Amino acid sequence: MKNIILFLVIIASLTVFAQEKVVEVDPSQIRMSGYVHQSLPEEMLKRIKSTTDTFEIVDGISFEKAVDLYKRDLNPDSNLVIWEEMARVYKIFCKSRCEANVERKEVYRALLLRSMYSSEEAILRLQPKSLSAAEAKSIIYEYKLAAQPIEVIEK
Repeated sequence: MKNIILFLVIIASLTVFAQEKVVEVDPSQIRMSGYVHQSLPEEMLKRIKSTTDTFEIVDGISFEKAVDLYKRDLNPDSNLVIWEEMARVYKIFCKSRCEANVERKEVYRALLLRSMYSSEEAILRLQPKSLSAAEAKSIIYEYKLAAQPIEVIEK
């Protein structure tokens, strides 16, 4: 239950882009979709395991929970590529840092923001507390994929 609440808090703290305008989403209106995939390929499961091994300490999402979420995803591979890029940057930065949970969470938050927003917008939204401005910028600029806002599908 704690993981679901954390997931909803993360979603609630984010905004969604729709037709070039920002739309605020009420977290009480977000519902999990049903399963799109009954199973996932073994290679994808290995990739998911790699990302959960990196981030479970921060977000509490276990491999089993992540697999459940990916089975509900319309395009799990494209979403997994984002998490792999986040994990790559997280590992680079945390190789020499991130002993404290507050630091790990701030790096994670910086990467979540960057995955959805341009570098400039992610920097504006981050407002780092345990990271210096230079460290926050280095994390955000190391992320190489284009921003992919979260899509909310209305039913």
